Amino acid sequence: MITAAHRIKELKDRINTFRRSETARKLGRWTRRLVVFAILAVIGWNLWSLGWGEVLRSLPMHPGYYLIFVLLYLSLPVAEVLIYRQIWQFPTASGFRVFLNKRVYNNEVIGYSGEFYLYLWAKRKLGLPGEQVMKDVRDSNILSALVSYLVALTLVGILVFGGVVDLEVWFGEIDRLLAAAAGVVSVILVVVLIQFRRHLFSLPRMIALRIFGIYVFRFVFHHAGLAVMWMLVMPGAPLTVWMTFIAMYVVINRLPFFPSKDLVFALAGIEMAGIVGINPAEVAGMLLVYSALNKIVNMILFSVLSLKKEKESLTETT
Repeated sequence: MITAAHRIKELKDRINTFRRSETARKLGRWTRRLVVFAILAVIGWNLWSLGWGEVLRSLPMHPGYYLIFVLLYLSLPVAEVLIYRQIWQFPTASGFRVFLNKRVYNNEVIGYSGEFYLYLWAKRKLGLPGEQVMKDVRDSNILSALVSYLVALTLVGILVFGGVVDLEVWFGEIDRLLAAAAGVVSVILVVVLIQFRRHLFSLPRMIALRIFGIYVFRFVFHHAGLAVMWMLVMPGAPLTVWMTFIAMYVVINRLPFFPSKDLVFALAGIEMAGIVGINPAEVAGMLLVYSALNKIVNMILFSVLSLKKEKESLTETT
């Protein structure tokens, strides 16, 4: 009598035999090519949607804008290499390529698709157990979200209680006592998170603190860099305007499962320009160029890295 366990074993053997076959290798190769083509098509469509004429007419002329853009673009993969080397062992160069790809997936495909890509890479290339990879990625994301949330809350609090931003303009009449209560609740949530971290985190305390510190440094560096970029293009606008934009940028970037968040931010920024009293046309050009630069660099890097991976795959099979 054939048992269920025996049937499962037979099925696993067939799957493993197929995975080692030439047909499976070819299928995997073509699947990778189709995924690459789909991602490039999505990025290309977004570039076309921006409107090349508008982009070219509104290019910022200050060279510092483009230098800062490069530094900010690289800041996330560099930070993530430093973060994940706290918990995994991998070569820096290959890890950097992986986190560049992760950035493209999250920005151009859908939110957290980059985390899925990282999960597969860690399982296949590093030989880590799937459950452990999921816990590590989860913990890293929680720490990243915590940094973003705390900084955004601080910025909004400074802007609202400093009288720079009037929430009643956006949301109608608001009781400031309710706003203060919301802040208190937020602080309580953070305290609860810290208190019950052992049930939420699998990372040791010191490693979690180091990762938190890296995220804080990267967050401050990146968002201060954004403010400097904007000030180079529109030097007459007050700093409080860019603080408002940064708070909005942080909130939009935390939206889950949302591709092309830079375009969403560009649209929100154009609307915000009228509220804070700066030229919407200049803001549109500045933010659309930033979005276009992101997509161009994403397309180039993803193409180059995919070709390199394809060559490595062909070398392994020969």
